[in-house]
Order: sequence, then structure tokens, then C-alpha cells
Amino acid sequence: MTKAPPKLTKIQSKALDFIRSSLERSGTAPTLRELCAHMGYSAIGSAQDLVAALRRKGFLHTPDKQSARSLVLTQKAIALHEPAHQSTDTTYVVHGLDRLSSDNPFEENEEHIATLRISIGMFQRPYPAPENLFAFKASDESMVDVGILNGDWLLIHHQNEAESGDMVLVRLNNEVYVRRMLQDRNGWYLRSENVAFPIIRAKEEENFAVIGKILAVQRVI
Repeated sequence: MTKAPPKLTKIQSKALDFIRSSLERSGTAPTLRELCAHMGYSAIGSAQDLVAALRRKGFLHTPDKQSARSLVLTQKAIALHEPAHQSTDTTYVVHGLDRLSSDNPFEENEEHIATLRISIGMFQRPYPAPENLFAFKASDESMVDVGILNGDWLLIHHQNEAESGDMVLVRLNNEVYVRRMLQDRNGWYLRSENVAFPIIRAKEEENFAVIGKILAVQRVI
């Protein structure tokens, strides 16, 4: 007999909704003190007990290192609350990631930290298929001169090829970069949109892969 998944109490559901809404709104999890204030607790230990219960039931990851904003939803928690991944007449729903362990953002082992609802008006015609879209969180200032800031969500079409001049998410060896992909007589290279960052050239013997093309930028206010 298959064991039924653990159920959430009303209090646990309220806490999980708050954590999820914080991740969707700002891309960061609440601190334990913020969770404590939202739940109306006077002692932070009560929030810690609540988080521990959500971890035991498989709705929050146990971090390798505890930090102020280390609350991360598991795939089970995301599936419990997320809307259907389908386009409407006006919006798409896409998953947001802040790291990639492979070249495929849709693999089950890739952890989504947010679910974003995006206006279809952000994309140029012909509109991309929603099932090929994902969001990736910018983590540096390498593209500031084209208006991409640290913490912005990049709306990316998953593809393995790009044309010269495209802004792309790429993997070079074990590092993931957001850059403009260009070509000259010496071959392909990656250029930032910030003079403080050097040009990166991919050598033939290096592991280089295009993960996707950046189509739009979503800033969380």
C-alpha cells in the first residue's frame, strides 16, 4: 500500500504560503524573524519549530549551511501551490532558478526557487512556446549597460544554438555566464556589457554549451 503524503496543518499551510509568496515577490526567502512576525509569534523558537516541521514533512530543504534566508521550497512544495504551466491570452507561467547543475533547466533535479507569471507583452512576435521558457536570476553586474542588474529575472528560451549578437546563458566548463555571444575571425567569444568584466574566449578543448537565449528582463521591485 502506498503511504499517503503528510498533510499540512492550517498553521503550516499559512507559513508555507508566506515563504512561497516572499520567494515569488522578491526572489528571497523570509528570515525566521519575518516569519515569526507574520505568524504572530512572540518567540523566534516557535518559528523554528514550524520550519522544522515543514522540513520533516518534505516541504522545505535542509540547507548545508544555515543562514538568515536559507528557506528553500522542495519540488513537492512548489507543485502543491503553483498554477498550471500554460499560457493564457495574456500571461505565461515560468519557473525561476538561481543556479543550474546541468545544461537542461527542466530536469527534475534543478531546484525552482520561484514561479513567475509573466505578461505575454514582454515578448516579441512570434511569441515563444511557454514550455520552452524559464527564468534565471542574474547574480552580478556583468550586463548593467543593457539594463540587467544583479537580482533581475532573465526570461530565457531554452535552446542550444545562438546567433552572433544574441544575449545568452551559457556554461563554460563548470561556470554559468550571462553574456553577449559574438564571433570574429578567431571564433566565438563572450562579451559582457560592463567594461569591468573581461572578454571570455572558448577554446576548442573546453566544455562550452549554450543553455538559452535571453528574451526579456523582469525586475522585482
